[in-house]
Amino acid sequence: MVNEIIVIRAADPDGSMFRAIMDVLRDRKAEVIELAAPSLDAFTFGEIAIYPERRTVLKAGEEVRLNHGEFSVLLLLASAPGQVFSKNQLYEAAWHEEYRYGTTTVENIIWRLRQKLEDDPKHPVYIKTVIRSGYKIELPR
Repeated sequence: MVNEIIVIRAADPDGSMFRAIMDVLRDRKAEVIELAAPSLDAFTFGEIAIYPERRTVLKAGEEVRLNHGEFSVLLLLASAPGQVFSKNQLYEAAWHEEYRYGTTTVENIIWRLRQKLEDDPKHPVYIKTVIRSGYKIELPR
């Protein structure tokens, strides 16, 4: 009979699962092994949460599927709320190459992000256009 129990602590952001297990094992000898420190680093604005390490975006707790370009552009915008990013900066963030003038790639990505993240894409709350300058994330008041 084994008297020692090993508890492996993995993804449990609020620690509730870990505490429940430890309560059950209260009078037993247990060793805790951390597999990976849970990452709570997220960019949040309104009901949107972006988890860069997991490349995951949630809207009101539901996962929103984004392609590589959409995620890269959103991550750059969310990294500095209020800062205006040019089309060139957004393009380079997504594809790591120089922006080709005359393409509508960035505009299309912004349109798709608004469709997926905004409640009313025609009247965006988060992803704002700054005329003749670019785009920015605006935090809700």
